[in-house]
Amino acid sequence: MQVLVLGAGVVGVTTAYFLATRGHKVTVIDRQPSAAQETSLANGGQLSYTHAQPWANPAVLPKALKWMFHEDAPLIFRFQPDPYMISWGIRFLRNCTTARAHHNAEQILKLGLYSKKMLALVASGTQVEFDHLEKGVLHIFNDPKEFEGAKAVAEFERGLGSADRIISGEEALALEPSLQHAKRKIIGGIHHTLDESGDVHLFTTGLAEYCAKLGVEFLYGTEVRSIARQGKRIAAVKTSKGDFTADAYVMSFASHSAPVLRSIGISVPVYPMKGYSITLPIAGSNAAPMISITDDAKKIVYSRLGNRLRAAGTAEFAGYNSEITPVRSDAILNAAKELFPQAGDFSKVERWMGLRPATPDGVPIIGRTEYDNLFLNTGHGTLGWTLSCGSARVLADIMEEKTPEIPVEGLSAARFHALPFM
Repeated sequence: MQVLVLGAGVVGVTTAYFLATRGHKVTVIDRQPSAAQETSLANGGQLSYTHAQPWANPAVLPKALKWMFHEDAPLIFRFQPDPYMISWGIRFLRNCTTARAHHNAEQILKLGLYSKKMLALVASGTQVEFDHLEKGVLHIFNDPKEFEGAKAVAEFERGLGSADRIISGEEALALEPSLQHAKRKIIGGIHHTLDESGDVHLFTTGLAEYCAKLGVEFLYGTEVRSIARQGKRIAAVKTSKGDFTADAYVMSFASHSAPVLRSIGISVPVYPMKGYSITLPIAGSNAAPMISITDDAKKIVYSRLGNRLRAAGTAEFAGYNSEITPVRSDAILNAAKELFPQAGDFSKVERWMGLRPATPDGVPIIGRTEYDNLFLNTGHGTLGWTLSCGSARVLADIMEEKTPEIPVEGLSAARFHALPFM
């Protein structure tokens, strides 16, 4: 089968890998000059397979109301007369019930644990280097109420196959000694022992090089201009470098999936969630964390990537605006200085912004469409790195009409048909 994959981020490249290893002829199209230049460039680095709580949950509503008046808040909506933002927001609110949050968390955790298994398979089979650490993720707290709520979530996730350890503040400091320099008191933590960390950009570019050796063709610097249809099938993708045809097509354009799909009559609730990161050199430092950290108070994650420390976070809904808002980037920088003041050289910080493709329920969209030869692998939000390998393997099975190794009911776009998206 000849397959055209749209998008060379981590989701698109892993999709190309699983299809190519099964003998399919794969071409990948991306507008950037190389792989992983947008959402997969500089994320938080966490492979948080078992921390599955979606943004849409009952606890976020009172916080969101408080945060909306603070420019540096973890979550902010920049309201505008955008019907797609409004419709997305309505769906988001509908998913903020306890029942929906539990259902969505179960979907994410199921796919996350499978993705952990698939990443191990890819890493061992390709020997791609990506500053991989398998020390878990330590979720830290300084608010007793938030800690109690997180314990309840951890108990729920344990019942679904997670292996979280609830620990005291003293145990958290013993597990990650660099936290002893923090300028605020840590009262407890949850060690997500099955989780990992690594550099998504190194992984994606290395895997793309491996795929090229398998015969995958990468067409970089190629803009998609339109998609031609013929009945219930996609006939061609028209680009800045000509028309391309295939037996099957995969949409993995991250946040840009939605507008392209709308042009052919498919509406999916994928909306850009802007996130920020900073990266600083830590060579020779013993005061930077070895375990990936999630700071509950600031909603910021930290990962050691070789001789660098990556700090990332925030969720900003501002449409497709790709500018770095200094106050939001500075909030991450200041939080890093507060938690790890001696970690590295804060005068040499690199700043980044990426548009994450968010669905209102936090679950990605994987599977078939109303076109017989068009498939979706998009909408992973903050979990594209975490869920990429599992999502790619599931989609490869679906495309070959094989039964995936995990249940996939509820992953396709069909789940949104009850409330049409504009």
